[in-house]
Amino acid sequence: MKMTTTSRLVRFYLFGDVLVVLLSLFQGGDWLLNTQMAFVCSLLITLASFRSYHTFVERRVDAGLIPDDKFDRYYEDDKEDDDDEQESVAPSVAKVGFKQSFQNLALSYKSALSLYRILSYGVLFLAVLFLIRHDTLDAVAFFVGLSVVPLSSFLSVLFVKKGFE
Repeated sequence: MKMTTTSRLVRFYLFGDVLVVLLSLFQGGDWLLNTQMAFVCSLLITLASFRSYHTFVERRVDAGLIPDDKFDRYYEDDKEDDDDEQESVAPSVAKVGFKQSFQNLALSYKSALSLYRILSYGVLFLAVLFLIRHDTLDAVAFFVGLSVVPLSSFLSVLFVKKGFE
């Protein structure tokens, strides 16, 4: 059975969280509270980012700003190019890449400032304030909890490339 990317990522996130919960049980104190609050905040931020950029790309595709054959054309060009041609094209690609990156940044500000992302960062801010207010903030534990989602995403990519689905 083929797993979707989302279900694969959720599986990695939950596995990483279980490992952090086990570590928290050995550390004692406020580790469990800190790691779990940070994990939930990190997961909310990630899901909000996915949703906002998904909406951004859908709108651009619907508006015809991203052509369907764009990636096929680049893939065919890569097959036909040899190493010598790629070396001579590299400087011009860098200039186009910078210009394209700046245009993408200018166009994607709506997704960067989406309501979902702002609210999820607000939840993170409130979680830190809550922990500080109750004198339970453990910075190391909090950062361990925040790191579960990015590290799990990174490891899921490595495992998929190696064929460990």
